[in-house]
Amino acid sequence: MQKLMKTLFALSIVLCFTGTHQIYAQEYSPVSTSTEVAVPQGLISKIEFDHTSFDFGTIDEGEIVTHVFTFTNVGEEPLIVVNARGSCGCTVPQWPKEPILPGETASFTVKFNSKNKRGKRNQKVTITTNTEPPQSFLYMTGTIIPKPETSQSKEKFEVDSSVKEIKEDCFTIFPNPTAEVFSVKIEETFYGKPVAITIFSESGQLMARKEVLSVSETIRFDVNHYPPGIYTAVVKIGENTSQSQCFVVME
Repeated sequence: MQKLMKTLFALSIVLCFTGTHQIYAQEYSPVSTSTEVAVPQGLISKIEFDHTSFDFGTIDEGEIVTHVFTFTNVGEEPLIVVNARGSCGCTVPQWPKEPILPGETASFTVKFNSKNKRGKRNQKVTITTNTEPPQSFLYMTGTIIPKPETSQSKEKFEVDSSVKEIKEDCFTIFPNPTAEVFSVKIEETFYGKPVAITIFSESGQLMARKEVLSVSETIRFDVNHYPPGIYTAVVKIGENTSQSQCFVVME
């Protein structure tokens, strides 16, 4: 009898431990620190576009091109658009936030601002949905004729003559577009260096400036009071040449 009691007691400890482990596994939900968009999990649907590329032809520098890409949920589950982002802040996609039911058709509206852009362009929009594969791509192509240089334009951009096109391995901005908080993530290879970040409105008005003596984390700006529009973030790391990238603030 004593031996039987010991066996039952040991079994109850094992069951108690196992039950606790199961509850912990169910409640534990790790928080991802990655800035990348999470790949959708769960129900998988299918997306089909009527076209994925639009050639806007030849336009003058400064023109804004808007195009609508239509798509249909051809799967058997609701289609969820997790995220859509342009290859730069000058290309801004907008999309429906509610699930698209099987058989329903919806659309993406993509705006491309050609300000300070020249020559041939191939602007890409990356779309993440609960499909397999999870990412689809839209393209806007064309040619931009630069504005003729004038003494006025030379004077306006003389201060920013060192600003060059952004290199993706230097820094990233997110979310883009945004409505509340704008973040600048410096690549880890530049950690420990001084960083100066300046934000300008489309008209050239200074909106904000931050200087960090030794960068070691993402730098954030509160932009919920900014009027909707296009802004430029100019980033200077150490003695390196300043670089810029545009982003969009929405209502």
